[in-house]
Amino acid sequence: MERIRSRRISNKNKSEQLGMPFGTACHQLRMRVLFYLLKKHSENVCFQCGKKIRTVEELSIEHKKPWLYHPEHDNRRFWHMSNIAFSHRKCNTQHVHGARHKRKIGPDGTAWCTSCKKFLNTDSFHKDKNHWNGYHKRCKQCFYAYRKQWRKKIRSRSSIE
Repeated sequence: MERIRSRRISNKNKSEQLGMPFGTACHQLRMRVLFYLLKKHSENVCFQCGKKIRTVEELSIEHKKPWLYHPEHDNRRFWHMSNIAFSHRKCNTQHVHGARHKRKIGPDGTAWCTSCKKFLNTDSFHKDKNHWNGYHKRCKQCFYAYRKQWRKKIRSRSSIE
């Protein structure tokens, strides 16, 4: 019991000194070491988009083939190194819950407008760093039309009250 108590105190002291939970600090250190080694061996390339992963904050570990809810419940997919890849966080999180299949990727310099249902020049879109391709999901024309319709709807609600 004494040994367990001293370990808890020790981790508490470590957390206080580091300014974050000790487990979080260990995870960040492991990611920094991994990123250092990837850069050293020129392996810091995103599995999804093929571009360089420039910072440790962008780095994500992903499975090439999904393992969760796999029909055969094959847990080997989770552990097998041939199924592991590195990617940007934004590229990795897009495929969660089937979103990857909803992406529309067209010719370079174009983006898909979800309202027009066609590819348009990227100049036709507002920039959106939170979207997987860096552009808003609606072109500027559709965005303004949607916003105008939304404001009209809000005004009609407030006039009823």
